[in-house]
Amino acid sequence: MKSLLRITAACFLLGVASCNYLDVVPNDTATLDHAFSNRSVMEKFMRTCYSHLPDPTNPWWYPSYFTSRDEFDYRNESRAAVMPAAMIARGLQNSNAPYQDYWSGANGGKALYIALRDCNIFLENAHVPRDIDELERTRWIAEVTFLKAYYHFFLMQLYGPIVLVKENLPVSTSPEDAKVYREPIDVCVDYIVELLDQAAAGLPETLLDPTTERGRITKVTALGIKAKVLAWAASPLFNGNPDYAGWVDNRGLQLIPSTYDPSKWERAAAAIKDAIDLAEASGHRLYTFNKLAGGAQTFAMNDTLEQLMTIRKSITEDFERNSGVLWATQEQFASGKGSPGLAVLGHMLLSMHPVLYSTDQPILLNYMSASWHMAELYYSKNGVPIDEDKNYDYANRFGLRRAEPIDQHESYIATGEVTVKLHFDREPRFYASLGIDRGYFELASTTNNGGASFSPVNRSRSNEVGPGNGLASYTPKKIIPFESSGSRGISGQGYTHYAYQFPLLRLADLYLLYAEALNEIKAAPDEEVYHWIDLIRENAGLDGVVDSWQNAAFNPTAPSNKNDMRRIIQKERLIELSFEGQRFWDIRRWKIADQYWTLPPMSWTTNTVITEDFYVPMVTAPARQMTFRDYLWPLREYDLRVNTNLEQTYGW
Repeated sequence: MKSLLRITAACFLLGVASCNYLDVVPNDTATLDHAFSNRSVMEKFMRTCYSHLPDPTNPWWYPSYFTSRDEFDYRNESRAAVMPAAMIARGLQNSNAPYQDYWSGANGGKALYIALRDCNIFLENAHVPRDIDELERTRWIAEVTFLKAYYHFFLMQLYGPIVLVKENLPVSTSPEDAKVYREPIDVCVDYIVELLDQAAAGLPETLLDPTTERGRITKVTALGIKAKVLAWAASPLFNGNPDYAGWVDNRGLQLIPSTYDPSKWERAAAAIKDAIDLAEASGHRLYTFNKLAGGAQTFAMNDTLEQLMTIRKSITEDFERNSGVLWATQEQFASGKGSPGLAVLGHMLLSMHPVLYSTDQPILLNYMSASWHMAELYYSKNGVPIDEDKNYDYANRFGLRRAEPIDQHESYIATGEVTVKLHFDREPRFYASLGIDRGYFELASTTNNGGASFSPVNRSRSNEVGPGNGLASYTPKKIIPFESSGSRGISGQGYTHYAYQFPLLRLADLYLLYAEALNEIKAAPDEEVYHWIDLIRENAGLDGVVDSWQNAAFNPTAPSNKNDMRRIIQKERLIELSFEGQRFWDIRRWKIADQYWTLPPMSWTTNTVITEDFYVPMVTAPARQMTFRDYLWPLREYDLRVNTNLEQTYGW
């Protein structure tokens, strides 16, 4: 049997100094003899392979949240001062001790090459146990093969060209042979796709028991991630990027091609359609809220609130009842297991809404908000961007307006309340996704039999909050389950978070990805392109893209132009997948971070009791400066000294 000694060379070649895998039992028998002695311990090793998955609900450690401040924003500068994500957002990423280092596993990052080591150990020894059904063995091998592909993919998204760990090197490997290379991006993509194809062949199409197999991999998951891998390969960051024309290793290989290849989008489109077809054949559909199945608190909801729940619960609905989710986290947050994740996040988000706790004083625990800029992202009620809607008073959007009964905003904003015009006449996803000043925040503890009798959020007051705190911005309401509740009384505050699995891949993601791929391979957008984006828009309560632009936009023919349609699809993805951990990745692969990461952090003006003075945009921190090098993260200089064949990420 192979010994754990075999993988020590991997530590050397990657420059991971903390590896120490020479553990043996007292009789000098390698621990692998025990790890694969029977089915039970083999299953534990498989779960170890799963345990390396990056946690998408930890806002400080996962890359998608605070590494920029254009989607989520932090309001506690003292806490952020010591957090790696905030350092990146300030433009302080570096190559001496990189923040969120997923290569070596430091400063808030997981060592994903250790994850790959564990996957290889499993795959090399999965044949050993004899007390396991062969169908189950095949499935477990397929799951770990998927994880091996996914860890490579996660690294590729952060670093571009990476070292491929196809197998663990034996300890006898010479120092020179252990100095491996980052492979060209196309080689990385092909290897990851090969692994995903292998995994798909041994996976069930759906979970055999969704209750006990939460978060495990299916064939639909594998094909969906394959689709995303190939979309990355076809996108501007990796497909014909002239910024990396000089990135050549000491073998003379260019690591990212500077010549655009349109066939990559054709390959991506085929893979995306395969994933969609299998997902739909397996019973997956875009989620639609059913108030009749929602319990007493939701039974009386009107059509407007039902539409909001379709949007919001597409994220937070129980996995077993959510046909729109193709893959989700294993843990149910607030269960006391794993990362505090959404449980703590939910408490922090809701605690800044004092009226939800039935008190006149806020609970100053807030450290996370939706970025102020997100309020301008969502469409008008006419289904087009607010700055492109000829019927929307964009120039005066920061003026004030009182909610009147004739406004038909009774389910969104409390009648008689005064708030900024920006909050009026917006699409349903605006109200479902953001907690806004003077707006309703639907929770189980604040509803009256599902009716629109929620208390409005209190805006900042000078005697309640200091600069940069409180409700000077917005709340990502979309990721807070409706079933959660908050209260505050004599005994103190209480928050009950409704546990749910956070989606890692939704059918809506694939629909929009397919519209994007089709638009890229066609000379001009057509009905096939519109079909997939219109499915999303219809589910969100909007008209189709062509009708919306013809009826309301300054440029009514924009959807017929390939470049304009690309921009429309990108905007649709940013809206539909907001607060789901997807924006960070999309903006990077589209190579448009200069449009978003350089936006200055902002809020409404704090320290005022005057409504007119509150609704004045205020810059709260300097804008971030960025260059092309910020799209991919650096390796530690130490790693480069250990393995001289590793090329530093270009620009660093």
